Amino acid sequence: MSLSYFILNGFQLNPDYYDCNVTSKPVGLRREFWGSYFFWTGILIFVLYLICFIAIATHDLMKTPAYKIMFVLGVYDLSSVFMDSIVTGILGFSGVAFCDCPRFIFVIGAIGYGSWMGCCITSLILAVIRICDVRPKLKIRKLYKGGRIYIFVGLCWVYGLCAALFTKPVTFCSMYMSWFFDPGVGKDPKLYRNIFHFSNNCSMAIGTVSLYGYLAYIFLNKTGDFNVTQSRYQTRVLFQAFLFCIFHLISSIMYTYMQYVSAPEFLILIGQIA
Repeated sequence: MSLSYFILNGFQLNPDYYDCNVTSKPVGLRREFWGSYFFWTGILIFVLYLICFIAIATHDLMKTPAYKIMFVLGVYDLSSVFMDSIVTGILGFSGVAFCDCPRFIFVIGAIGYGSWMGCCITSLILAVIRICDVRPKLKIRKLYKGGRIYIFVGLCWVYGLCAALFTKPVTFCSMYMSWFFDPGVGKDPKLYRNIFHFSNNCSMAIGTVSLYGYLAYIFLNKTGDFNVTQSRYQTRVLFQAFLFCIFHLISSIMYTYMQYVSAPEFLILIGQIA
């Protein structure tokens, strides 16, 4: 069951997966504190991020490969903040369960899930580009020089779009203020396992630690070779890249864990906050 199935079948959910005409419907729980927290922090983060995004989009450095990828990452992140914070806050504050508005939650979950997947691959590509910025003699740099960068930009869009359209989405659970593949309608949880998500998150965790660890190692060992202007630029570049990706690392680990293990509420909230 995927968003493409939903669209092609007259916007009807597959009853084999998302049947709300059962006795064991998920029960909503009003979470007014956490709902307010996620909503208002989401609004604040969205506005601040939007300002930064506009600055990136209008900067002269948009001609560079790194800024082109950061632009894509910004679009995905804004979409993720809207779903994971603002929409989550509204649903949690109201105590909405999946069966209260299944189509809306299904569609929003698919969009948010696709945005997350797009964030992951974009973050890793950005890490490779940042490494090449510090080590310009690396041969891999040739892969994205000139117009070739648009191949990677297209890959980022296609990856996120395919995840949203062709794999199982996440659904909201107000009890834990988070999103799960299992909507809680009494079906076998194995029906909702998403191997694509599991593989993506494991690759994201390993790739982020490896690439950004290597980037930090290179940067710290080459700092003495830069002049003051170059050193400031490299510091800014590293800091930007770190901020863009650290929360993706935390989320990838926590979300993978809580989809397969009955995690305590505080761990689920940490993953959602990240």
